[in-house]
Amino acid sequence: MFKKLFSNSMIYVLSLLFNKGLTFLLLPVLTFYLTKEDYGVLGLVTAISTIASIYVGFFPSGFLLVRFAEYGKEKMSEYIHHILLLTIATTSFVLLILVGFQDFLLPDTLENKTLLMIIITLYALFMIFFRFIDTVFQVEQNAVKFAVLQTVQSVAALGLGLLLIIEFSYGWKGKYYAELLVLFFIFVYAVYYIIKHGYYKYNTDYTKLKELIFFLFPLTFSVLGLFIMGTIDRIFISNMLGLEAAGIYSVAITMAVIINMVYDSVMKALDPVIYQNLVIKENASKIKVVKLIYLYSFVCIVIYAAFLLLLPYVFNIMINEKFIEALVLIPILGLGLTFEGLRKVLEAPLIFKHKVKSLAAITLIASFVNIVLNYYLIHIYGIHGAAYATVISFLLLYIMTFSLLIKETSLPWKLKI
Repeated sequence: MFKKLFSNSMIYVLSLLFNKGLTFLLLPVLTFYLTKEDYGVLGLVTAISTIASIYVGFFPSGFLLVRFAEYGKEKMSEYIHHILLLTIATTSFVLLILVGFQDFLLPDTLENKTLLMIIITLYALFMIFFRFIDTVFQVEQNAVKFAVLQTVQSVAALGLGLLLIIEFSYGWKGKYYAELLVLFFIFVYAVYYIIKHGYYKYNTDYTKLKELIFFLFPLTFSVLGLFIMGTIDRIFISNMLGLEAAGIYSVAITMAVIINMVYDSVMKALDPVIYQNLVIKENASKIKVVKLIYLYSFVCIVIYAAFLLLLPYVFNIMINEKFIEALVLIPILGLGLTFEGLRKVLEAPLIFKHKVKSLAAITLIASFVNIVLNYYLIHIYGIHGAAYATVISFLLLYIMTFSLLIKETSLPWKLKI
């Protein structure tokens, strides 16, 4: 088990690092060709797209992982049709909400806000299918297919982004539209893959649709809370401090997210193994789950330490000097993302036990704290206040998740050495 886990983890880590590295090749171009205001708009639009993607299809990855672990591919395929029905309905809902709140979400300096909200909705829809096919490869434990898809996406988005920014002077739109176009082709591929490989069955069953909604709807509040904690700071900064400050903060976020990408890549290999051991329900399997949690937590701490050591050198190479103010923010944001990375592994046993309402509750509490802290700390400490709010909120969420896990599960935390 550990040999395959290590092998898959290395493929996930190396492919994501390689592809994130390709994305970072665009950073010197972005920080050179874009003004701080332009980078602020890009960060804001990306943040809105991320939040919108939560309610397009209700973010079904966790549901698919649980169903595959419990019943296998045959049973899981019965839910795909209902996920697609849900996706159509929720996409329309998301578009109406975005258009209705466009004046609050977008600065007055942007033109054609309604058109931009339509584009953001399409981006969110295509992103969900990207995550969906990513989850399919994850449950298949096919790390190679995952790596190939990620690489194709990154290379295509990088090449097209460079072309639109440098040759056609599209500014922030160059990067965003490049990603949108590449995600569209992945959307087409995802539809083709699930049909060809037998993941789709046309069998409308309102009992399954109801089960899907009851499982996913509370979970979306958990995911929404997480994305609020990861994106609301940019909206606060753009409204309270201006787009220039938002641009500096967006650069810091872009750098800090490197560490989160590494944590996510390890979790992609870890999640299926944890779910499979939870299904067995034997004490030996529970011990394996606890060992995996401890091992992953140690790896996260080592990764953060390495991140701090390499950060000054990478920043000087990749980022234009006009964004130097972002450097001091990155370790703070990285610490917050490390607390979130440590928390990710604690979620799987709780989702497996269908404790999605409890997860949603504690995540919404942490996101509410994050909103309040952002408002007050930005007033007091400026742009640094948003970073402090991120650390405090993610630490609080980690503590609450761990407490919930101890309360709701019978995992043997005290292992014999």
